[in-house]
Amino acid sequence: MKKKIGIYGGTFDPIHFGHINLALELIEKKKVDEVWFCPVWINPHKTHDQPTSFEHRKNMLQLALKDVPLCSIIYTEEKRNGPSYTLETINDILKTASPDQQFSILLGDDAIPSFSKWHKPEEIIKLTKLCIGSRTNNLTILNELTGHPELCIAIKEGCTPTRIMEISSTDIRHRIAKGLYCGHLLPEKVLDYIYKNHLY
Repeated sequence: MKKKIGIYGGTFDPIHFGHINLALELIEKKKVDEVWFCPVWINPHKTHDQPTSFEHRKNMLQLALKDVPLCSIIYTEEKRNGPSYTLETINDILKTASPDQQFSILLGDDAIPSFSKWHKPEEIIKLTKLCIGSRTNNLTILNELTGHPELCIAIKEGCTPTRIMEISSTDIRHRIAKGLYCGHLLPEKVLDYIYKNHLY
């Protein structure tokens, strides 16, 4: 039987409990066997936002995931100093993958409306499955799906009901800038790192 690996890409600026919860829920629901977090240089959908340095975000991921079971980090994007396109990342991973590995792209359901606008999404679903953590009551998004029929099918088949933590990296950065408490939103080690390095 093939090992099911979920690729979880993002800027993780910073990583928070919402990210970790999504990974663990999809593992526990047997949708994937393990999750590889893949920090990107620049999200191609947010090119107007300059993220915190790759090195800082990588360090925060390492601190956050050190003791989290079945979760690890891959540095595929570290060699690509520019916008990170999921299709390119998948192709890079597949070059060195073993035959007993099967890959999925992990997403929160907030990514569903924009997925059709990704770089060559039809190619993505040919190479991997989608594994989407979704609210059980968030049927509106699915019912309103339009566009390429194969994309709509891949999205609907990829949805798995999970708890969705309403946590935003953007909100965390704003809260830290205002001096507000954030210990309920991200791991303590990550928060300590942010304060120590005067991020945000």
